[in-house]
Amino acid sequence: MKTTADANDELKNQEEHLKNRDEQISTLTTRIEAIEKTKSELSSQLSECRKSDDNLPDSCPIDSPNGIYQIKLRGLEPFKVPCATSPPGWTVIQRRIDGSEDFNRTWNDYKSGFGNVTGEFFIGLEKLHRMTEARPHELYIKLGMLNGSTGYAQYDDFKIGSEEEWYELKNLGIYSGEAGDALEYNKNQRFNTIDRSYDPAYQCAYQFGAWWHKACSYSKLNAKYYKDGKGYDGIQWGPFQHDDWSISLTFVEMMIRPKS
Repeated sequence: MKTTADANDELKNQEEHLKNRDEQISTLTTRIEAIEKTKSELSSQLSECRKSDDNLPDSCPIDSPNGIYQIKLRGLEPFKVPCATSPPGWTVIQRRIDGSEDFNRTWNDYKSGFGNVTGEFFIGLEKLHRMTEARPHELYIKLGMLNGSTGYAQYDDFKIGSEEEWYELKNLGIYSGEAGDALEYNKNQRFNTIDRSYDPAYQCAYQFGAWWHKACSYSKLNAKYYKDGKGYDGIQWGPFQHDDWSISLTFVEMMIRPKS
């Protein structure tokens, strides 16, 4: 039979156990409250971020200095782009300057974009489509050779189709500039990459890089980069180099901006 002492010890043990449970419950309650507070704070921060994203522009600011800016397009996450002021208000969409980036890429790479916006890069066809679909844009192309010669080509109504349309070069508008028009020939052509070609008889993208090829074209601005400025399969803009296909351009910058 249990003695009174034994009963008291058992009661004390139960009381101690209940006390420990109470402490555990209190600790868990405190943790839950802390988690709920953190959750609320993160929710508020996310809400503020979304508000901030909604306030981002959809193109480069006109009156801001050169630099990297963040923009936001409908249906896409915010992304960074280089903005140029000479001429003002242009969003750089492609750049070739030193051969540091591999432009021999697949369809998905050209769809999404690749490279470093502070150096060589391509913005991505899906972004180009959404930007030019939302409102009319101009296209400005700067070109340069190893010998220091420079030129530009400008088109006043640049528009790219959807992925279902193979990001077709739907429109260019009126040409102006000093480098010659080497892109009108490609109008209404679909974009071709090394793994997706609409014109398999020519397979232009294998030799001359991804582009809106038509029988391999007079312009090839995503072709192989040659630092010595020589290469029949290099970066080319026919009239600018007087159809001397042994020349490979060493500088390209493609830019767009909304029409005013």
